[in-house]
Amino acid sequence: MRKLIGTFALLLTIAVVGIPNPAAASAPNQTSTRHCIGNLDTGRITCASDQQQARQLSDVGAAALTIAIFYDNTGYNTAAGTFTWTQSRQCTGTYDSEWQWDDLSSIGWNNRVSSVHTYNQCDVKFFGLVNFGGASSTWIDQAPNLGTIGDGWSNRAGSVKFS
Repeated sequence: MRKLIGTFALLLTIAVVGIPNPAAASAPNQTSTRHCIGNLDTGRITCASDQQQARQLSDVGAAALTIAIFYDNTGYNTAAGTFTWTQSRQCTGTYDSEWQWDDLSSIGWNNRVSSVHTYNQCDVKFFGLVNFGGASSTWIDQAPNLGTIGDGWSNRAGSVKFS
């Protein structure tokens, strides 16, 4: 009887809580959801099969400003995926790291950015490792090919600062 109760409790736990899925806690599935939006005010990431759908599903709202778009291809080509960064206010003209993301692998974009386009007076600075470690790029406004920036930043970023 004790074994039956233990089995029932386990099945009830699985039914209510679900079977833990390590993949669910990892970065978004980039094969089916290639376009993501990250809201730097809330930290929420929303992904979908196209940029428009990702924006509709996200919590960015009408007041949110796009400050940068990362592209998985050079030349701002959207075919392999994009990551759009938003927040509620425009960047200032000084390089003071107003926003940052310390681990691009947490969102599936470690060593993946090939081109970047910035908006609303923002620039980006890439770091080779998570937590802003390793080599760093210059402040970048726009780059259709990050391989031409400094000693080459295509598919090399581990973290990023925005200003």
